[in-house]
Amino acid sequence: MKNKIFQIIYETPWKFINEVLMYFLKPFVFIYLKINGVEISSGFKFYGFPKIFKFRGSRILIGDNFEARSWWFSNPLGINHPVIICTWSKNAEIVVGNDVGISGGSVVAADRIEIGDGTLIGANTTIIDTDFHPLSSSDRRYDKQNIKSFPLKIGKNVFVGMNSLILKGADIPDDLVVPAGSIVRSGTKYNKSKNSRRKTL
Repeated sequence: MKNKIFQIIYETPWKFINEVLMYFLKPFVFIYLKINGVEISSGFKFYGFPKIFKFRGSRILIGDNFEARSWWFSNPLGINHPVIICTWSKNAEIVVGNDVGISGGSVVAADRIEIGDGTLIGANTTIIDTDFHPLSSSDRRYDKQNIKSFPLKIGKNVFVGMNSLILKGADIPDDLVVPAGSIVRSGTKYNKSKNSRRKTL
C-alpha cells in the first residue's frame, strides 16, 4: 500500500494533490449537501464544491461511491464549471445510482432524472428533462405554465462522452456508449451492433 502511494506521488503528483484536497474538503461538502437537503450514501468523493439548487419539496437522492469533479484542475479534459445538480419544480426527482461519476456537468430535473449504477458522465455534459420555456414565441418570455418536461433515464454502466447533451424523454439502455458531443433525445435510435455504440444524430 505504501509503495503504491509513493508511486502515485512520484509518477502523477497532481493526482496526489487532488486526493489530499478532496479529503480535506469532504466534511465541509457533506455539511453543504445536508443543508441543501441532498440524500447521499457513503463513499462519496467531491473534488471541489458542487452547486446544489433544490426546489423545496423536491428530492435529490445519490447512491454509494458517487464521484463529482468540479475543480478545473481535477480532470485533464478541462472542466468549464462546477458540477450543478438542480431540481426545477417541487415534484422533481433526481435519482443517482451507486458508483456514478460526473465531471463538471449539469443535471437539471423538472420531472424526473434517473441515472443507473456504474454510469460515467464525461466532462461538461448537460442532462435536462425540460425545455425551460414554452416553444410558442408569443408565450416564451413570461409564460411559466406551458413548459414541456418528460422523465429522462440513463441506464446502468453507460458511458456518456464529454460535451454531450441529454434532453427530455431520453431513455438510454444499459451498457451503451454515447460518443463525445452527442445530442440524445426522445426517440433516438441505437445501434444494436456488438460494440453497442450510438448512431450519429
